[in-house]
Amino acid sequence: MELIIEEISRGKKLIGRHKFSTANVNIGRAYNNDIILSDPHVCPEHLSLKCEEGVWYIKDLESLNGSVFANKQPLTQWHALASGDIIRLGKTQLRFCLPDHPVGQSIAFSELENAVEYLGRWSMIIAMVALFGLINFALLYLNDPNKEIIYSQLFIGVISVTLGYALWPLLCSLMAFLNKHEPRVGSQLGVSFVIINLFWIVDFIEALLSFNISSQWAWQWLLVLISIALTFSLFWFNFYIAFQQTAKRRIRIAAGLTILIYGGLYLNELSDKPEFNPYPVYNSTVLIPVLSIAPASSSDEFIKQSDDLFSAADKQIEKSKG
Repeated sequence: MELIIEEISRGKKLIGRHKFSTANVNIGRAYNNDIILSDPHVCPEHLSLKCEEGVWYIKDLESLNGSVFANKQPLTQWHALASGDIIRLGKTQLRFCLPDHPVGQSIAFSELENAVEYLGRWSMIIAMVALFGLINFALLYLNDPNKEIIYSQLFIGVISVTLGYALWPLLCSLMAFLNKHEPRVGSQLGVSFVIINLFWIVDFIEALLSFNISSQWAWQWLLVLISIALTFSLFWFNFYIAFQQTAKRRIRIAAGLTILIYGGLYLNELSDKPEFNPYPVYNSTVLIPVLSIAPASSSDEFIKQSDDLFSAADKQIEKSKG
């Protein structure tokens, strides 16, 4: 009878799979074994398996560190294997399955997975990185204090900032490669730069509202909540692509990192904020007049509105005295 032997991690993730049609299988570190393990805690001849009358039996060959089942039961003599049994030898775990071992149902591609694959196309990545670069170029150009603009320095600055923002998705790709041998660099870069560009849109909306609205408390909190949601989404997508984990675990990790970042920013803002500021706060937001939501008024209209305001105030004062 055929036997499938899987090498798995402690988190039950598949590392390697072997299928045998022989009646005897030997496992150990020596090169004469059917399965050669590199674990130094495994003996040269560690496990022996044999098939008799359609039943597989396994025995530990008096190894130095022994072998145990997943339920901590030691393997000391010939033991009949059941499909799905897991045995630990040294720091290695092996799962033994028969050909009729049940497998899970096939999973159809979800809309979310299709979206991730679409954002991972190199055309999409180039478009998002180019948009990110243009936005940074415009910001560096507008904030340059020098009268004479050196465009080569601006380009170097844009490239440096872009590479800096690309480090996080590349790190997630490295973790995915180490975890499941599937880096998916394109998907990580595409999703990350889409969300980062959304942050720029939020910043533009904040500047636009600051330019047009004097009362800021309501929309400021709304924009903060949007920024928190975008940060959570960034981590959630990065971990969705990089790791095979449950949805609850992914949500907890993404939420924990988001709370850690914004909690630290909030505490830092509180520590830098003085108890009392006697100086007026000046908002230096500068935007072109076309971005003004309220229509512009002429000088005569402004003077007339001011006179009407003072007249109304005088009438209110006289009314209160009377």
